[in-house]
Amino acid sequence: DTTNLAFRKRVDETKLAKSKLEEHLAKVMDEVTSQEKNIAALRKAIADKEAPMQVAQTRLGQREQRPNVELCRDPAQYRLVGEVSEISENVQRLQELLYASEMELKGLRRNQLILEEDIEVKANSLHIDEVQCMQLREGINIKSF
Repeated sequence: DTTNLAFRKRVDETKLAKSKLEEHLAKVMDEVTSQEKNIAALRKAIADKEAPMQVAQTRLGQREQRPNVELCRDPAQYRLVGEVSEISENVQRLQELLYASEMELKGLRRNQLILEEDIEVKANSLHIDEVQCMQLREGINIKSF
């Protein structure tokens, strides 16, 4: 009888652990979805910076290739150079954020796989304990021995 009670207690503990793992998995899945949206937004932001960068570079190139005009360093030239530099820095920062977000997503996916594996192990343990072992134990009357 004491063994059966201990066995049932262990089954209940396993069920509780499995439910906690499932709750944690749900949170990880939410974080994965959030991170995927963040990565998509970062990629869009990087793509949105491409057109202004091309415009600034084209203007700068046109100024450098004007026929019959000396190359001059006027405020417009400095502003174009500054604009190209600023856009390049912004794109670099966005790419760094994208890389960090992708690494975090990779970690979350790894965590998700570990949790799914642990849940599967717990489910298998519960099946063995509840279905197979408990039925065998209930079929045996220990007091008759």
